[in-house]
Order: sequence, then C-alpha cells, then structure tokens
Amino acid sequence: MKLKNGFVLKKENGQNIIVCTDKTISFDNIIMLNETNALLFERLSEGPRTKEELLNLLLDEFDISTILALNDIDVFIKTLKQNGVIEE
Repeated sequence: MKLKNGFVLKKENGQNIIVCTDKTISFDNIIMLNETNALLFERLSEGPRTKEELLNLLLDEFDISTILALNDIDVFIKTLKQNGVIEE
C-alpha cells in the first residue's frame, strides 16, 4: 500500500494529524493519529509498504500482541482508505 502524494503528518497542539499540502485535492477532514498510527504513517510516507512490514514494525517498536497489532493496522488502513489518503 502507498500514500497518495500531498499528505503529510503534522504535530499541532501535541496531536498528530494528517494534513493535505496539495491545493488541487479537496480535503477538509481532520484525521488525528495516536502514537502507533503516527509511526505507521511515517513508515508509509517513506514509500510503499506491505501489511507484513507494518506488522513487524509495530511488533518491534511496541510491547503488543500480533492480534492487537493487526487490528490496529486494519483500522488505520480503513480510515486512510475512507478519507482518500491511501492508494490501493
């Protein structure tokens, strides 16, 4: 999976949020990310990643079960898809 161009992670008032920097894209949503999702977004912003790569990242960085990590990834990806931030 890959992020669409023009979306970046920004920290405002202590909150991680996704903002659109491309003025040609109509994007008025505010997507707030927790620490786990912010890490996933940062990794995706480096280039395309597989679900397995994201899973390994979470398992390496956090004391988290595989089931919980997969659930977090699924919810994160669903949110990005619903908001047009990710390419399929």
